[in-house]
Amino acid sequence: MTLARGMVRGCGRLLVALMLSLPAVASGGFLEQFSGLDGKIDIAGGTAHIPVMNDAAKNIMSANPKIRITVAGGGSGIGVQKVGEGLVDIGNTGRALLQEEMDKYGLRSLPFAVDGVAVIVHPENPVKELSSQQVRDIFAGTIKNWREVGGNDAGINLFTRDEASGTREVF
Repeated sequence: MTLARGMVRGCGRLLVALMLSLPAVASGGFLEQFSGLDGKIDIAGGTAHIPVMNDAAKNIMSANPKIRITVAGGGSGIGVQKVGEGLVDIGNTGRALLQEEMDKYGLRSLPFAVDGVAVIVHPENPVKELSSQQVRDIFAGTIKNWREVGGNDAGINLFTRDEASGTREVF
């Protein structure tokens, strides 16, 4: 999701064009709609979004050198906070806005993509399939050994995003 504070610093048309075409821009399409525009957009937030935003920014700025776009991470909560406080024009978040964030900052969410979240195991692990319930039980800590889901007698080690991650919260 992307959060837009509003049309700021005289680049409203640029901001709208970016938001409406971001998925296509990342792959190099639809760049003509940025022709003749100028301005600066600052973006911060979810780290999972950085590669897509960087690609889009690079393509846009290559097609039109009068446009400057900066992209920074910090996490979903930082994206919400920075756009809410007017420090950036766009805040990326991989989670839905909290009611308190909407109330505090008056933000609106503009979804532009869907994150894919997956559970993976090492290729040498004999477990080839897990049910949704088994995944929930593993992450809840009630299943702690691969033997409990048809694998070898070995402890399960979980590697996840940090606690502030919007992706982790959605998962």
